[in-house]
Amino acid sequence: MFLSRTMICRQGVMAFTRQSVASRMGRSATNVFHDRMMEKAILRQQQQSRLLRLPPQTTVALYSTTSPNPSDRSAISKSRAPFRMPKNSPDDSSTKQNQGTSQEYKSLSWNRLGLLTELCECLTNELKLPEPTPVQSLVIPQLLTQEKESMAFLAATGSGKTLAYVLPLMQQLKQQEVFEGYERRPKRPRILILAPTRELAVQITTVLKSMSHSVKLSTQALVGGQDKGVQRKALEGRPVDVVVATPGRLIYHWKNNNIFLGNIRTVVLDEMDTMLEQGFARELREILYPLLFSASPKEIDADTNTSPEVKDTAPQIVMTSATMTQSIQKLLGDNPKTSKLSISAKRLHTTGDGEQTTTDPRLYSKLRLPKMKIVSAPGLHKAVPRLEQVFIDVGNTDKMSLLLDVIASEKNKATIIFCNTASSVRAVQYALSEARIESIGYHGELNSSTRMENLQQFRKGARRAPSGTSDNLDNDMDDYSVGEDGPRRDASILVCTDIGARGLDIPEVDSVIMFDFPLNAMDYLHRSGRTARGAGKGKVTALVAKRDKVLASAIEQAVMRGETLDGLSSRKTDYQPGARLGTKPKPKPKPTTKMFTPQKRRAGARRS
Repeated sequence: MFLSRTMICRQGVMAFTRQSVASRMGRSATNVFHDRMMEKAILRQQQQSRLLRLPPQTTVALYSTTSPNPSDRSAISKSRAPFRMPKNSPDDSSTKQNQGTSQEYKSLSWNRLGLLTELCECLTNELKLPEPTPVQSLVIPQLLTQEKESMAFLAATGSGKTLAYVLPLMQQLKQQEVFEGYERRPKRPRILILAPTRELAVQITTVLKSMSHSVKLSTQALVGGQDKGVQRKALEGRPVDVVVATPGRLIYHWKNNNIFLGNIRTVVLDEMDTMLEQGFARELREILYPLLFSASPKEIDADTNTSPEVKDTAPQIVMTSATMTQSIQKLLGDNPKTSKLSISAKRLHTTGDGEQTTTDPRLYSKLRLPKMKIVSAPGLHKAVPRLEQVFIDVGNTDKMSLLLDVIASEKNKATIIFCNTASSVRAVQYALSEARIESIGYHGELNSSTRMENLQQFRKGARRAPSGTSDNLDNDMDDYSVGEDGPRRDASILVCTDIGARGLDIPEVDSVIMFDFPLNAMDYLHRSGRTARGAGKGKVTALVAKRDKVLASAIEQAVMRGETLDGLSSRKTDYQPGARLGTKPKPKPKPTTKMFTPQKRRAGARRS
């Protein structure tokens, strides 16, 4: 009978294990019962780890009869208790409001927000969105008003910020065609949406195109990594209503007269905090100043005491952000519209000795925008209540071994693994490939076309990934494809840096693993926001090293108390009594001093 290579290797491992265990324990060959029990245990472990294709030595080591090293414990034994936000915490992503939510944030149906019937039917029937989120209920009615007032709305990741500004702006374009008789023209868009990354711009374009057929509008994306000639022909060949672009590629087409911005009604700055962090302030000045202000950029920079005069034909500015950073706070400035804001920007801290703000102040000190109305969601800077979070203390254990244990416990779910550097991403990918686990890399050192291709592959793998509730190994083997190097699983694991923590919307992601703990609490919020999007649930697992324990403990306590995560520090001295984040010492009671009252000298007493 023909024996496969796998069966021959398995029998060889069994024979080697029996001989090594017998020689190590000093037992005789007559003790067959114990050897058979060990063989059954190894076979059972191999069946359970068949999806991972772990080397045989790993399985043998799990059932070694020698005394284990205390530092080589599994991830389950070293993990802390899972924690999450309190049940009554605000959830900006869910349409089901808690009982304690105020009437201001009560969820409304789409038609009660004032949207067109065509848009409401598309949302309900095609996109399967029966009700808006709290953020959409707040923003959409204010953008539909007749007054073109600039606005900045702040909400957590996954709360539906894209649809919050896309729906009212599309309706305004349709109303302009119907009531004002506007004639659509090539090269002259009416809405400009700026995004910091190509992936986010393509994602916004996909959302717009899914809605455009219901109101007959056209959308064009202008991003790097694509042929400039093809983009130029797309702008010239048909009327364009909405342009979604990255700042650099937009400036190129603008200078070459491939696009004209004179008919722009609204400019959307999506993920503004990320734009300032990545240094797009100079490009934003070059794009926005000619549209907004009548004075030249030099005159605006010279006069820092007064606000620049805004043109009568200036477009409306809509700015979105997931965090209120110091750069956003300085950009908005102090005005009556922001004085009642219930949140305040706080500094972000790293593991170093000095404090690290979100960006260099020189990058945004020259950027000035008109006064804006601020709308903030109640769940800003807070974790999602539907998100389960687990911290695993690394100690002296190998992080790669813990990572493999965590991946094995996820049962082949769609997972994103975050690292702090590109070299760490490559190390994790190498370790996964050695364990026969397929993964996809996504970091800044890859070119744009490779990143886009890897992201599309991960989206396909995430859609095909099982839910993780089935324990039938035979059914799970259907997800494999046979290649030259043996069975391969469809890639449902993305290993990336923080470039994948902003703006990516992949609802199928069930688990987020932080191989490297983030440097500040805001990055932790952005990473954890890649799962539990919409109304779904998710899980975050973070490997906590010794240097990360201070920040990890602060995040855990803040989440369990239902507090915001902004301003948390990674320095132990900040939590000491009397420090910035420590408990304030009780004031010492003032000592009671008795007043000295001289007594009258008795008669006959001598003076001293």
